[in-house]
This record gives sequence, structure tokens and C-alpha cells, in this order.
Amino acid sequence: ERAAALARNALDLWTADPWVPDDFDWARRDLLEDRAHAQRIAGPHGAPTVGAVDDTRIPAALTPLIGRADEIALAEAQLTDERLLTLIGPGGAGKTTLALELARRHAPAVFVELAPADAGGVWDAVATALGRGVRLSESTVGQAQGSRERALAALAGRPLLLVLDNAEHVVSDAAQVATDALRVAPALRLLATSREPLGVPGEAFVTVGSLPEGDAVALLAARIRAARGHAPDAGETEAVARIARRLDGLPLALELAGAKARVLSIAEIEDGLADRFALLDRGPRTAEPRHQTLRAVIDWSWSLLDDAQRDALLALAVFPDGISSADLAEVTAAFGLPETAIDDLVERSLVQRSRGRYRLLETVREYGLDALHRSGRLEDARGRQAAVMAQLALAQDRALRTPAARPAIAWFDANEENLAAATRFSVGHGELEVRLARAQLWIWQLRERFDLLTSVLNATATPADALASEADVVVAAMAMLMRTMLDPTTTHLSTQSVARIAAAAQRYDSELAAVLPVVLRGALRARQDRRGDEPWSTYLRLDESDLTDGPAWSRAFAAVMNAATAQNNGDIEGLGDASGRALDAFRHLGDAWGTALASQMRSEWLMLQGRLEESLRIADESTQALEGLTSVSDLLQQQALSVSILLRLGRESEARQRVDQMLARARADGSERAVAQAAATAAALELVRGDGAAALRELERAGSLEQQQALAGFPAQVAAWQESKRALALLLTGDAAGAADALRRAAPVAVRTGDQPIMSDVAVAFARWFLAADRLSDAAAALAEADRLRGRADLSDPIALPVRDAVSAAGRDAAASDPAELTALVDRLDGR
Repeated sequence: ERAAALARNALDLWTADPWVPDDFDWARRDLLEDRAHAQRIAGPHGAPTVGAVDDTRIPAALTPLIGRADEIALAEAQLTDERLLTLIGPGGAGKTTLALELARRHAPAVFVELAPADAGGVWDAVATALGRGVRLSESTVGQAQGSRERALAALAGRPLLLVLDNAEHVVSDAAQVATDALRVAPALRLLATSREPLGVPGEAFVTVGSLPEGDAVALLAARIRAARGHAPDAGETEAVARIARRLDGLPLALELAGAKARVLSIAEIEDGLADRFALLDRGPRTAEPRHQTLRAVIDWSWSLLDDAQRDALLALAVFPDGISSADLAEVTAAFGLPETAIDDLVERSLVQRSRGRYRLLETVREYGLDALHRSGRLEDARGRQAAVMAQLALAQDRALRTPAARPAIAWFDANEENLAAATRFSVGHGELEVRLARAQLWIWQLRERFDLLTSVLNATATPADALASEADVVVAAMAMLMRTMLDPTTTHLSTQSVARIAAAAQRYDSELAAVLPVVLRGALRARQDRRGDEPWSTYLRLDESDLTDGPAWSRAFAAVMNAATAQNNGDIEGLGDASGRALDAFRHLGDAWGTALASQMRSEWLMLQGRLEESLRIADESTQALEGLTSVSDLLQQQALSVSILLRLGRESEARQRVDQMLARARADGSERAVAQAAATAAALELVRGDGAAALRELERAGSLEQQQALAGFPAQVAAWQESKRALALLLTGDAAGAADALRRAAPVAVRTGDQPIMSDVAVAFARWFLAADRLSDAAAALAEADRLRGRADLSDPIALPVRDAVSAAGRDAAASDPAELTALVDRLDGR
């Protein structure tokens, strides 16, 4: 009764809400909580509420919580099963917001803000928060002298959720509070937020990281709407999504960026992210100082690091792809760091470790780069990064020609930006530049990055008379080869320069150093033997005896190169011999890329022998081997061979299934070459079915010859092949004139490639046109030319079969007909 009377007296003195000066909102909050407590004591029954908890002290949410459904569900489960849960994540991730939401759901709860506390002051903060919400009897108060004792007395025997917010800077003290409190109060559950674990036995965790893209965009859009009065319009949605991605989906950064929409356009906000710390330099006045700017968020974390941890963060900042755990030892050694330094940053939520990689959020990485720049250490850090990337890439390059090729390719893919940054830095840095080019040239070749390969090699190659390392030899040889491919008349390729490279190569136990001089000597002979404007590659034959004592891989590579030359030249016997030796050798070595390339050659040889089932098996094995090793367009080209074999076998439904898969894969890849390759294969299927209109629809997706020739790097062979299919499709629709025009376009392109199988396909299309025009003699001459170019009659080709049947029915022998070259066939179209 006495307590109730005192409470009523206090309430009688309350005449209006209290006024408090700015920055004293905490006083208003405390007074309101005291009034609510007095109202309960002075209630109808006037019974003291010792142990009652005032739920009003958990502030209401100012804005709806967007996202975090998964984190809330996991936290709810953890709080049910565990007594101590830490929400752990980087600054600005929204840990406090999530903790408040959980506290509202788990009343009674007491929220303890630790940001203002210093070492030794955590018990004071806890006792103060508990004192506002948990009222103690006079006997209890009298017995408890210090903050620790008063807090433990308040907690004893009460079912309560105690929230310790922002514990990272007093983590040791917070850990001790959690340990003592959980021991004293069996009904207590404790929720902490921190950028690192408390390290208490039994501690459970929920990681609070970046928002998923959909939630991040939704949060940013909501803050933009709040700032300017309307949501982003349709023309701004893509820019909003880009901003959300560039800000790592970090809620605080999104809040700050959204608030800028009051004075800036979306485009201006996106442009301003080039200096995100200057852009996001002001937040809500009521926010904690460390949450008022983007830089302040990271400054807070930075202030808690020791020198080694700071150096580790700065080192990681120059790796845009992060680093893998497998490379951790080499990277830390390159920067003179203890290996544990990176893991320490993971513990402090500054580094994310996912799928075996350590990464910085882009915002943290830019903070690190800025710190390096301001301290004058950026150049040194970039140099160390480039050097260690060269070291790591050279080790992975050796694996590319072994059974470990797939993991090595995955490593190069995962480090693409790291290597690009290292390569940019290395320009003008002599040996480092050469080593990085050497380390990447084979992966560039596998990935068909010929533009990058050519430009880097041309800028990097060491003169042939100054070769001081294996990297010098390989880069110089590859540069010379690429220049010759682009310009067969180049003076860089000479007997003297090749001899110097060959002599230097003998000093090194290297597969590429061994085989490249052999390739260059073959290129020299090819250039001497070529006639007129014929492609020099038509005459490229490697002298495999030069490699009798060389590495097994080098011998296998020479064999597959000779197989390719034989295929292009219609040398069926040479194709069978070289492809067989190359396939056996690469299989023995376990080189997936070499096996796939040799399998493709072998499959075509088997097809021409009429061994179609065996040819299909080898082709499918080649496709399987190429998965993940090369470009999608290259893979689709290989799959097209299997479709062709299936059509020769009459298995049209299987061919249709594979074509559908190719089209889906090409759409997913999105490159013009991949789409063109798949569409042309689909057109070939429709041609066998006799549906010219459907074939034309597919070829429309592939694009016209002019469009394809305008695409950088689009193979002329593919363009010529597709134009011959267009001619056949037009012929089936009855448009003989259109078909003739397509043949006139296809023939000169095919001739310039020097690729005889492609020229043979074009000749078959000519034969079909002449057959439709009832000009059997010309059809026989075109078919004879197709067989000559192939090296033998392709008896299973369903497109050529009607011509063969017609020639045979007329009592003619196709093999005895005089072949007419493609240029002559063009003349015959016009009756010349």
C-alpha cells in the first residue's frame, strides 16, 4: 500500500510531458518508463510488481523491417534451443535493427546499448538498463552494492531476454557478463550483437550480412520513395539495382544512399558511387555517430584492429576477387603477414569467408584502397599482389595440361579480376609483365581470348636475342606465332629469330618451350610453300621427329596439329593416322582439352569411314570432355557434329532433343556466336526434314552474313557454312534466285578460309541447286568437287544423297565426273 501511495503522489505531480534539451532524449525515455512503472504500481490492486518488466522500453520500429526473414527464423529457433545467441556481422548490416525486432517478439526483454560503454563499464550499462525496467525490493537493493551485484540480483530467477547491443569494442567484458549472468539466472536468455564472437562456451550464431539482391533493391526503393515522395519509375529500376549491388546490399549504405534522393537524381547517386565515402557522408542526426556516415561505420571497425590486422585488410584490398584458402599461405607470405591475420578479420566480420574464399565487401575494399593511397603504400601493395598472382598462376598453368585441368581452370575463373588487376599493374615492369603473360597465355587460348592474347603478347614479348627465362622463350614464341597468323608476311618470323628461340628453349624442361619452336619452323615452311593468297595454315605441317626426345605432351600436341591440317586439306589417310596417335597420347596423359580436340578429329575421320556409331560415341566423349574447358560456342560446335551424325543415322528425334538443348544453352550464354552456332545446327536439322521455311526462321536468329562478318572474331568458316544452309533453305521454299545469291556470297568466303570441309559443304549446296535446275552435269561436277575437297565421298551425308542418287540413276559415276572449283561453280550459276 505504501508503494502504491507513493506512486500515486508521483503521478499527481505529472502535469505534462517533460521538456528536455537536445541530445537528452535518453532522459525523456527514462521518465516515461518511470511513469509507466508508477501507473502499474498505483493500479486497482496496488500490488508491488517486483520483477515486472516494462515492455515499453523496447522502442517501436520507425520503419518496417525489409527482408531478414531467414535470419529471424534461424534466430527464433536458436533462442528456443540455446541460451546465448550472437548476431554477428559487419558494421551497417542491421544487427541492432534485427535484435530489436527479436526483443519485441520475446518480451519480457531488456535492451543494453554498449556503444557508449568503455572497458570496465559493461556491468554499469547492464545495471542501468535493468534498473529502468526491473524494480527490486528494498532488501535486495540494500544487499547489492556494486553494478555487477545489483544486475545479477535483478536477473536472478526471472525469465528474461537480455540484449547486449554493439559488444565488439568491449568483447571481453561482454563475454564475462554473459558467463556470469547465465550462471546466476537459469531462466535468462541472452542476445548479443557484435562484429566478432563473444567466445563464450555454448554461444550460437546467426550471421547478419548483406541483404539478398531483391531485398536490397526493395529497401533502397523504399528509402528513395520516403526521401522524394515517389518510388523509382520504370526507367530507374535497373540503376537502382546496380546501386544496391555496388553497395554490397549493406542496409546502412542503402539507407544513406536512399536519403540522397531528396536532392540528387538516381543517375547522380549512381555516378557518385565512384567516391562512395564522399557521397554517403551524412545520415540521420539521431543516429549514433559511428552510423552517421559510411566512412564512420568502417572507421569504428578499423579502430578496433591491431597493426597486423590492419595490414591484412589493406593487403586483401588489392585482390578484387578475394583469395582462396588454398592460396592463403602464399599471399600472407608475400605481404609479410601472419597466416592468422586474415582469419582474425573474418572473426571481426570485416572479411567474408564463403566457399573457400576470403573476400572484402566492396565498400570495405574501397576503404582499404583509400587508406593505402593516403599512406603512400598503394604502389607497393599492387606490386606484391601482381608478383604473388604471377607465382600462383604459373603453378596453375602447369596443371592445365594434366588431369587436374578442371580445378586449374576453376582457379583462373575465380581469379579473373585479380589477374586482370595484376596484368594492368605489370605493364612496364619488365620481368613481372612477362611472367604474368606467360602464366595466362594457355588459359587465354583455351578460353578463346585471342584479342587479349594478341595485345598482351605484342606488348610484352622479349626480343629473340634477349631470352633469359622460360617465360621469355614462351612469350616470344607465342607472340611471333600470333603475329604470323594475323600477317603471314611479317618480318618477325625469320630463320634467324626461330633459331634463337629454339636454342634458348633447350635450356628449359617445358612442354610449351619444347613444342613452340617446332610450330614456328612449320610456320616458316608453310609461308614458303603457300601459293598466292592461300591461308598459310593450309600448309602447316609439324616435323614430329624434332620432338622424338621431347615431352610427351609436346609430341601429342604436334600430332593433333598435324591431324587438324590433314582434316582441312582433305588428307583422309593423314587424318586417320595423326588423330589416332594424338588421341591415344592425350588419353594417356589425362589432358582433357587435348583429348577433346583429338576426339573431334577422330570422330570426323570415323564418320567419313562410315563407322557412324563409333563416330557418335567419340564425338559425345569429346563434348563431355570439353564441358567447362572452353567457350560455349566452341562446345556447341562440337555438339553440332553429334547432331550431324545422328541425322546420318536417321535418329531424328534424338537430334531434335540435342538441338533444343543447344538452343537453350546458347540463349543462356547470350553471345552472338553461340546463338548463331545453335541456330545454324537447328536449321541443318530442318533441312534434313525438308522444311525450308523452318530452316530460314532458324537462320534469321543466326543473323546475315554481313552481320556475322561485322562481329569481331566471328569465324569465317561458320559464316560460310551458314550461308550455304541459307541457300539450301531458300531452294526448298522455291526461291532459286535467292538461293543462287546466297551461294554467290558463301563461295568466296569459304575459299578465303582454306578450310576444305567447309568448302565441301558449300559445293554440296551448289550440287543441290544444279539438281533442282535439272542441270545434272553441273550437279555431278559440284558433287565431285565436294568429294575432292573432303578427300573421299561422304556417302552418309543426307544433303548430298539426293544428288548421288540422281547421278547414279542417270547411269553416271559421280567419282568419275570432273570436279569444278567453287569459283567455276559460281560462273556456272549464271550459265557461263
